[in-house]
Amino acid sequence: MSSVQKLVTLVIPQHQEREATVYRMLASIASQVGVDFSQLSIKIIGDGGYQLPSWLFTKFPQLDISYTYYKTACGPGYARQLGLDQAQSRYLAYLDADDCLNTVNALWKFVQVLETTGDHEVIFAKYIEEHLPDAQGQHQYTLREYNPSAAYAKWLNVAFLRQHQFVWHPQLKRAYEDTFFLDLVLAFAQDVYYLDSPTYTWLCHQTSIVHTFPDYHRAYLDQYILEARLWAKEMAMRAPERLSFDVNNGLGHIYQFYCDHPPLDRIKAQVDHQLRHYVSDNLAEIDLNEGANLLLQEHPNSSSQQFLTFWRSFLPKENKGCQLKHPTYFLTVIVPFHADRIALLAPLLQSIQSQVAFDLRQMEVVIVNDAGPIKTAAGLKTSLNIRWLNQPQQLGPGPARSDGLAAARSQYVMFCDADDSLHAVNSLQLMFQAAKTHPQAQILMAKYVNEQLDCQGQAELREWDYNFGAVYPSWFRLDFLHSYELDFHPDLHRYYEDTFFCGLALRVARHVYFVTVPICTHRLNTQSLIHRPQVVRQREFLIEYCRENYYWFQAARRRFPEQIAADLDNFVINLYYMYESYQLKQYAVNTALQYWLRRIFKENESDWQGWTAKLQRSASERTEGDAAHISSAHLQAFICWFS
Repeated sequence: MSSVQKLVTLVIPQHQEREATVYRMLASIASQVGVDFSQLSIKIIGDGGYQLPSWLFTKFPQLDISYTYYKTACGPGYARQLGLDQAQSRYLAYLDADDCLNTVNALWKFVQVLETTGDHEVIFAKYIEEHLPDAQGQHQYTLREYNPSAAYAKWLNVAFLRQHQFVWHPQLKRAYEDTFFLDLVLAFAQDVYYLDSPTYTWLCHQTSIVHTFPDYHRAYLDQYILEARLWAKEMAMRAPERLSFDVNNGLGHIYQFYCDHPPLDRIKAQVDHQLRHYVSDNLAEIDLNEGANLLLQEHPNSSSQQFLTFWRSFLPKENKGCQLKHPTYFLTVIVPFHADRIALLAPLLQSIQSQVAFDLRQMEVVIVNDAGPIKTAAGLKTSLNIRWLNQPQQLGPGPARSDGLAAARSQYVMFCDADDSLHAVNSLQLMFQAAKTHPQAQILMAKYVNEQLDCQGQAELREWDYNFGAVYPSWFRLDFLHSYELDFHPDLHRYYEDTFFCGLALRVARHVYFVTVPICTHRLNTQSLIHRPQVVRQREFLIEYCRENYYWFQAARRRFPEQIAADLDNFVINLYYMYESYQLKQYAVNTALQYWLRRIFKENESDWQGWTAKLQRSASERTEGDAAHISSAHLQAFICWFS
């Protein structure tokens, strides 16, 4: 990816539009005033259909236009996603090929917002809608207020989209794909600037999908319900605390939409199929009485009795439409466990049980048995709220924590190892106070105490500052993790799995509060991974560090591609000093490093420049950690050897 980042990428899906139509859109861009065209990139995505000739783009030499064409049409959502994937800019705007910007200063208006008010996650403008001609052949025009479901008349912050991994849903190919994507963006955006001016004209075309059918909504009612199903699934992952409301509110929306736009006969079976699946997908959340109340709030003239009759026909007979609420907590403590003695959990659970000034009824402990021989919590002598989960095969602490995260029912989550403990009797109270005092904090990061061996081999306790690669001293807001789809990587099992998780969380978090006291004690366990024989440990550290970074760069490509080049340099320097410090020089290690490094460099070749004088200077400036007393003189040879 080029290191030059432009201001905005204009993404234009094109399917059947011919030269004259696309020319009008490009001309409306080329005629803009008050903008620097070198800061604009135009991505036209040819979604099957008619392939535009290359000479068309030569008519606009002042514009940076690229045209991507593929033969099999996949729909406008797919095309817009491809444009988002290609974007190398701060912002992105979607335009349709058969529309146009409505004034010569349309783009300038967005630029002015940025210059006067700074960056935003979304800049949301109005637009003009052109209607079908009347009997005299005259078009009428309407100023449309802010339309949250329309892709156009908005600038979207690319870093915001990528950090949250917002994508155009691949299952919505024909309709409501923009409703899903834009509703998702706006639901999680915390900084939306409303531009009180029209910037776009939605032109009327009798051949467009909206005007092809007498009632567009009747023809695509099944897609409307599918979009509601996919939305509920997305909320279950990103914002489970709002799932119940959204599901029951969706019951009202779907019912009213069905009444207003009854399906065409040819799609009646598909509509019934989608209705049954909406119910079966969300059965645990459905409360018909709540759905009826929400419907009447928005449509007071609707009939609650007809609403209930409509939906009961899709409910299983044994279900009465009542929702069984799950208990929810303030905190979930997630503990991976693999041992043959349940007593090993006692010190951790006792350190939790002994907490003062914190109501233990507000928390649950989720113990994830990583395929160990103990299958139940029956042997635990504790009054804590314990849930015991069993994994069918041993995968390590990373996947175990992931399972615990999926099961959590709380505002915050905390991770503890089974052989660790809370540091003091008021550890939870201190974190609880921090959470209440700083509710906007997505991560509460504390210090911790490490039990380690001194130079005489005796155990000692040493307070450590903030460890940005370890999960145990922190509280994570669960809605933050869900909304950004943050989780432990399924292919990182025992090494660096928490480094990967914490790295992503800290990179995308906007609010981190640092608690100035230790709240966790990392106990000495001579049987743990980090206390294996030094040569074995160092060999695994080298190889697993490369493997973790391989997955890191895959995630970074989706979330923050503009930072890949700097991350690559930092990774190579770190690896060089680890390698030189360990002095293993083993054939198996070298072969493994060569395998992973070549994959990393190949998949990130647009950002990897190899050895440079700048990289050498950065390496030479390192003086601590593995770099202490190690020369950077062999860095270039190291890169050449493993490339």
